[in-house]
Amino acid sequence: MDRSLVMPDRLTLTQNAQFYREDVKLTDNAIRSILDVASGNIKPGASFLVDQTNEARELKDGNVFQFSLRAFPTERPVHFLNETLSDLIHAFILIIRIDGHVAVLKKSCSSITETLEGYLTPIKSSALTASFSDDEAEFQKISMRNMTVSDRAMRSKAYEAADLKGLLSLHAAGRSIPFFFKLKLKGKIKTISAQSGRVVESSERKSLNDIVSWVRLQIEQIKSPSGNNNFLDAFAQLVDLDIVWHKAQPTAVLVESSFLVDNLISKNIPLTYTTKKGRCFDLTDKHLSTLISQLEQVYEVGSAPGFNLKKTSRPSALKKNKSSISLSVPALQKIKLDDNGKAITLQSFINKNNLTTISFSNPQYMYFMGQCFKDGAGINEIPSLLKNFVSIESLTSATSEKGIYKPSRKTFDSESVFGIIEKYCKKNDFIFCDDLGDEWADHIIFNKKECSVSFIHSKHGDVSKSASNLHDVVGQAIKNIGNMDLNLEAFSKKFDNKLTGNYRDSVMPRIRKKTAVDFKNFLTELRQDFRFNKRCIICCSFLSKAQITNEFNKLQSGLKVPGNITQMFWILSSFVHATKEAGVSPIIYCRP
Repeated sequence: MDRSLVMPDRLTLTQNAQFYREDVKLTDNAIRSILDVASGNIKPGASFLVDQTNEARELKDGNVFQFSLRAFPTERPVHFLNETLSDLIHAFILIIRIDGHVAVLKKSCSSITETLEGYLTPIKSSALTASFSDDEAEFQKISMRNMTVSDRAMRSKAYEAADLKGLLSLHAAGRSIPFFFKLKLKGKIKTISAQSGRVVESSERKSLNDIVSWVRLQIEQIKSPSGNNNFLDAFAQLVDLDIVWHKAQPTAVLVESSFLVDNLISKNIPLTYTTKKGRCFDLTDKHLSTLISQLEQVYEVGSAPGFNLKKTSRPSALKKNKSSISLSVPALQKIKLDDNGKAITLQSFINKNNLTTISFSNPQYMYFMGQCFKDGAGINEIPSLLKNFVSIESLTSATSEKGIYKPSRKTFDSESVFGIIEKYCKKNDFIFCDDLGDEWADHIIFNKKECSVSFIHSKHGDVSKSASNLHDVVGQAIKNIGNMDLNLEAFSKKFDNKLTGNYRDSVMPRIRKKTAVDFKNFLTELRQDFRFNKRCIICCSFLSKAQITNEFNKLQSGLKVPGNITQMFWILSSFVHATKEAGVSPIIYCRP
């Protein structure tokens, strides 16, 4: 029996695929062309283990799919010895076609990126992430690129947590481009790489039919996107390259040289230079150092139609392709390297891995990892910002911040903000009034059940859209974030010297609520609890949640709003950003 006929049934694969869309139906010749490029690194003189094109199969549920498979031996050069040696390994490429979509699974093949994109359109990361709801996913890791090519700015960053939703500050997230996600979805770990359109889902190895069932599920989810993506919508959004190209001109380009260092230099992959006379030699450490030094610089881009790079030692330019921008540098075409057993130029390596980052004359746009993005200018974080508002009905009756002061009084006026807050928070274990003097907050509140400390900063005023009232209370809150770690020695000193006394020169105790336990032991136990959490609260009787929601929704929709609304947005956004960056939960008490 021809073993190629049973080979597909012997496959055991992981759920790891790149997804594309068929704009024009793939012909047999097109598929064979892709397979030929992928197997360009086959061992000389070797035969294919399996070679099948457009085979049709039926799943148990009756759904039909088509697949093409090629498996073959190849050689991988050994670089750690100064002689010609190679490891014999086996490579494969599997192309699955379902409902006008294509999934590609491969290992150790020659690069097929340019060939694939000549026939297929990569599924964009926005379509992959829109295939599920934010509410269903726990975002455990996100890597992102800031929308800058400046050599004086932080270009990328990564965050990890059990679930980044609610923890990650979305302040200025509109200028961040997520390019890698790790998330837990319905109990399964899934990763999405924006650059390659790759989806990986943890599982044991599976048969061909089981892999196809998984691919079909991914495609169905891509075709039926979820409507709830408020978390991801806060980040920079994908935009069509042609739209950007007609609106703005490239101004600067940066090659992501760290990728070259990690994947070529650090792995001791030889780079060979070919002279005009055809002589070849390996680049030395000195050559490589000079090369990386030149590639890691930011180069200005000249005007159309040439788009030549300025202040370069060699002719260089950008080239607009059908759906991408490539770097054209004749000097890089003379440098070659081994890529899975096939020699390619360094220019091809840079372009196929989408290592050029490009800024435009309109700073809203950036080209990164082969796609264009538009800065949301922070506006996309509005839904997340509004979730921090907590409406308190009794604040509608507030007439002052502290009420009328009388030395004989033991409570604040019931219609003062201080009085309303103490009544609203009365179920907590300890409530201290720290107003005046060495003040950390107007009220400091402890709750053992919730393992929390809350610093509340209050400000009264008539209902207003003015941003001026916010400056003081937000400034005070941000200034005291550092005190929220509750150094035991420092807080014990505050407790002994201030909080056990009376408010001003009155008979009103600063301990507004207490339980029948020793406070210092209570505080020590609370701080040692792994669940201990900090909440920074601003209480603003002059803010109406309904009014703010209405104005901020206009702002997000692009409607014209007064300048003070934009100012208010940035002040509140800064408050949320500063607290979350410090590991503190932000809360805004306001009127309904």
